Amino acid sequence: MTVEEMHYEVKLKLNKIDSQDYENLIVPEIDWYLNEAQDIFIKQRYGISNNKRKGFEASQKRIDDLREIVVKGIIIPFITSSSEINAFESCLPNDYMFHIRSRIDLSKDKCGDKEAVSSVQIQHDDLNEVLNDPFYSPSFEWEEVPIVFMQSGTGELSCNNGTVIGYSDGTFTLTNLRLDYLRNPERISWANGIAGGYLLPNGVTAAGLQSCELAEHTHHEIVDLAVMIASGDLDHPNFQMKMLKTQLNE
Repeated sequence: MTVEEMHYEVKLKLNKIDSQDYENLIVPEIDWYLNEAQDIFIKQRYGISNNKRKGFEASQKRIDDLREIVVKGIIIPFITSSSEINAFESCLPNDYMFHIRSRIDLSKDKCGDKEAVSSVQIQHDDLNEVLNDPFYSPSFEWEEVPIVFMQSGTGELSCNNGTVIGYSDGTFTLTNLRLDYLRNPERISWANGIAGGYLLPNGVTAAGLQSCELAEHTHHEIVDLAVMIASGDLDHPNFQMKMLKTQLNE
């Protein structure tokens, strides 16, 4: 479905037949609702905050819903952390949205290198316990490296979209992060639908024509979500029915 078709369907589903009750929704507003709906759609399919209580890859439907924004095998170098001993930092990609899987390349004097060893994501408040536990602490031999996520880098590392910190026991170094993740999709936009286009609230010029990047079968579901959100904002009398339809779509 093209972005023009998505706009048409939003208007069709919001308007009462032959009444044009909501015909004054303009292009930037419809674009905004479509992008909000797309964001909610991705978050619901990645996690379990949905009616099916199934997250990403829990069923073939969930796999197909998000397959277009899966990025695999990106290799990002680590640098030594300036704020923690035996810690190494790596920037997350600028288009990073959600973590799927990560592995670590290691190097140890006289033992050579190891590629793609397991990373174990842990909570920050468990770090002391994990790093001092002989069964869960970082190990070159057992090929396990604990990692945590942070908002931004420290010291000389400046990251726009957050960082991954991996830990060593001091006998080896972390060289590369191998990352699989869900990326942010391109912003849905039909700025060409109005003369002169338009600016986003942050002052950036909206793309002239950008259709939804997600799989074709998701487009009607995203439109239904956009219509539900708009209906709530506009106090639409059929809001409950539209919300029920979004639940049936799953």
